[in-house]
Amino acid sequence: MYAAITALTAADRARTEAHLLRLSPADRSLRFAAGLVTDHTVRRYADRLRFEHDLVLGLVSKLGLVIGMAHGCVFDVRGQRHVEAAFSVDAAWRSHGHGARLMEALLLRTRASGGGIVVGSCAARNLPMRRVFERAQMALSREEDGFAARREVAA
Repeated sequence: MYAAITALTAADRARTEAHLLRLSPADRSLRFAAGLVTDHTVRRYADRLRFEHDLVLGLVSKLGLVIGMAHGCVFDVRGQRHVEAAFSVDAAWRSHGHGARLMEALLLRTRASGGGIVVGSCAARNLPMRRVFERAQMALSREEDGFAARREVAA
């Protein structure tokens, strides 16, 4: 199952929203680190994506559907650039290494755009996301009921 990874822009907002709306309630809970994530919440999130500022990558099928995405939310902590990584992949496309591909693309995009500290978090029960972080050589630390991941990426 092949899909291309590409940078998404504001023109892709509707396709991005459609992908996120296809996630099951359990998948939404893991993706957004929240309990119940409603359609309204997903739409509000998609409306507020900062395509021009953040690193937003799409896993795009041959038919042009966004079937996965990596959102690298860029922010500054005491003068140090951080990129918070969050991922999702449509259920039918999982277990084919696409999460790892998205993570690698996000790391490369972080390096190309000036570097920084890539961070992420996941619930302890989210084993696929933990594996993505581990394969990306991110340092993991336990935090209450989850894990925090961190990796410095040079420019």
